[in-house]
Amino acid sequence: MSSVFSWLAVRGLSSGAVLDHLGLIDTGVAHTAGSSQLAAKALSDGWYIVVNYDVDPAGYVSKTQLLEGLSMHGDVIACYDSSYGDSAVAEWRSGRKIWSVAHDCVGGEIPDHLECEGDLPVAFSKILAKAQAAYADFGFCFHAVAIDLAGEVTGFRENRELGLTEIAWAN
Repeated sequence: MSSVFSWLAVRGLSSGAVLDHLGLIDTGVAHTAGSSQLAAKALSDGWYIVVNYDVDPAGYVSKTQLLEGLSMHGDVIACYDSSYGDSAVAEWRSGRKIWSVAHDCVGGEIPDHLECEGDLPVAFSKILAKAQAAYADFGFCFHAVAIDLAGEVTGFRENRELGLTEIAWAN
């Protein structure tokens, strides 16, 4: 079974303001695997995470207008993860994209293909070096680079998080 999901991390806005901007409401119901399409959680370091488990390719990362508007009020990290091998992460601040990293599996033809732009976080070099070593030793693709970078910047790792609550469309 494949999984495709995307998430946003917003810092500098209240959880209510983030949900209002996205047209969502918090149901207060605890999220469990497969229980809802949308879930959220406030992290202790100020990031508010919104996860969408049913997205089109590139998920939130491709929603330029949404990210531009939301980042006018706070820092935004958008992440996309597909078990097909595609992944992406981007940071937006003050209405503009600061940096991005994307891995396109291209049907497995180019396993180490990354597209990087902007002023990348310091953590990127270490994460890339680890991926390059894994590729040389085991042939692993670079899919995890974007996911690991998003986790390093925000502290959020979707596969390790507990305590998410279900959220729903306001209308």
